[in-house]
Amino acid sequence: MSFSKIDLDKIKSKILLSSEIEKKTKLHKKGKDYWCCCLFHEEKTPSLKINDDFGSFYCFGCGAKGDIFTIYTDLYNYSFQEAVLELSKKAGINVEKQEYKKYKNEDKIYSILETATLWFQANLYESDAVNSIKYLESRKLTKETIKKFKIGYSHNSKTTLYKFLKERSFKDEDIIKSNLVKVNEKDKIKDYFYKRIIFPISDERGKIVGFGGRSLGNINPKYINSPESFFFKKRNLLYNLFNAKNIARKKNNLLICEGYMDVISLNQNGIESIVAPLGTSFTEQQLNLAWKYSSKPTIMFDGDKAGLRAAFKLALLALPLLQPNKFVQFINLESGLDPDNYINKYTFKNLLKILKKPIPLVNFIFNESIKAFTLHNADRKVEFDKYLDDLIDKIKDKKIKFFYKNEFKSLFFSELKNKYNKENKISKNQIKDSLVDKQILSFIAASINHRLVRSNIISELLKTSLFNPVYTSLLNKLKTPDLCDLDYPKLKDKLNEDKYLKILNNCQDSSIYQLFPYSSPQYKDDLSLAEVKKSSQNLNTRLSNLKKINKSLDEFEKNSSQLNWNELKKINRELSEDV
Repeated sequence: MSFSKIDLDKIKSKILLSSEIEKKTKLHKKGKDYWCCCLFHEEKTPSLKINDDFGSFYCFGCGAKGDIFTIYTDLYNYSFQEAVLELSKKAGINVEKQEYKKYKNEDKIYSILETATLWFQANLYESDAVNSIKYLESRKLTKETIKKFKIGYSHNSKTTLYKFLKERSFKDEDIIKSNLVKVNEKDKIKDYFYKRIIFPISDERGKIVGFGGRSLGNINPKYINSPESFFFKKRNLLYNLFNAKNIARKKNNLLICEGYMDVISLNQNGIESIVAPLGTSFTEQQLNLAWKYSSKPTIMFDGDKAGLRAAFKLALLALPLLQPNKFVQFINLESGLDPDNYINKYTFKNLLKILKKPIPLVNFIFNESIKAFTLHNADRKVEFDKYLDDLIDKIKDKKIKFFYKNEFKSLFFSELKNKYNKENKISKNQIKDSLVDKQILSFIAASINHRLVRSNIISELLKTSLFNPVYTSLLNKLKTPDLCDLDYPKLKDKLNEDKYLKILNNCQDSSIYQLFPYSSPQYKDDLSLAEVKKSSQNLNTRLSNLKKINKSLDEFEKNSSQLNWNELKKINRELSEDV
């Protein structure tokens, strides 16, 4: 049912928005505007601004916004048509009879759907529904939950839904329009749902607009929904939104799962602000509907491949729609688990823990994307970087685009750094037994074993940054006049501190002499000096360059500027030249 903009503007001009809101809460005037505590979420400080000139309101706390019609639809649960009719009476503005007649025809359909729901519910407790009850019990649903969600059964051996509706004086034309029946090839009217557990589907206003049906046994497809119609459009609906919307708006928190049973099971466990799409890909309309009640809804689809694919598709769908007060975040369930399985395996308490640690949109997209790439060469890195650029280009909001680009690049360079570290960086534990550590000890051993050139060797070694403070202290002591000419046994007597004795003992390891002959006492003094000078300089250069590249990669995480990238390329060239 549509209305002309002129009529809607007339209604808004006749009724002060502030006077309607004042019926629900106290107003404070500031200049031309009124302020009050938001009607849609709990707060102590007024953050809802009312502008009577434009007939609009906006909450700076939860993002709720609208006009006089929104107050009636979202606060009083009127349909838009009902809100217009009610307010038009208050404003003394006539609504065209033709439009009103169309509205009354739609109302007949809703009445049929409500009546059918009662029939489905009653059937669940007939003998024909034994297997349905067993299935619901196997899913651990209580009688209270079954009643709350109006779950029913579509078969009754005593009568059909069509006959039941006819007995209540509904016309064939309206029953067929309701999509609860279908006309077969012989022009006979048959029930649309046959021997299925029925889940009534309400719209945002709480009106039942269709049904989902689950088969038992081997009947395929397992799930079917009511056919598409002017009153039932899957892309515009979220299962359980009517029950979830008020708590979602108050807490600014909406959990989106994959199916009816996820919603019902988690709701029974205490999560009230939870919804699900209707068995199809998540749509732009559904995302905007979710954003109406939460600025950052949480997506938690099943942990199987299909669930992950659906979540990733939703993430990409969201990119061009993002606004400074509209985001999404994600929960990854363990592979192969849906919410029910997760609770059974790990308990509901553990599920609550992971719900408190959602994954931001950027991280979710990056983490899932990187799994498809092996960054083993430059071409693959360029390809992945281009892929990220293409994703960033989807974002329309300039501010979000700027920050998301920085975050994507930061994650990418962090990944490169981690990969580089795994392949090249030597950990502290590894270094103790590494070739590098043995070579450093070989330099000290050379200074100990070659007394004639000890002072010269130490002078060369101290020009480098290879040694930690203890090693440096030892070298400086060895260079003093008192120790400069002493052999190994006498040095041990003089340097009797544990920290020095440990180094002296390690220097006598036979493997050091085998790997680095210049450190052995048998090696000529002048040749040992030359080898130590050359080797220490080379090792110092290599380790210095490794430090530079790690420092550069650290900076990339903070700021991936062109200058830093050029610096990294320069360091890589230097490393290549050293090989």
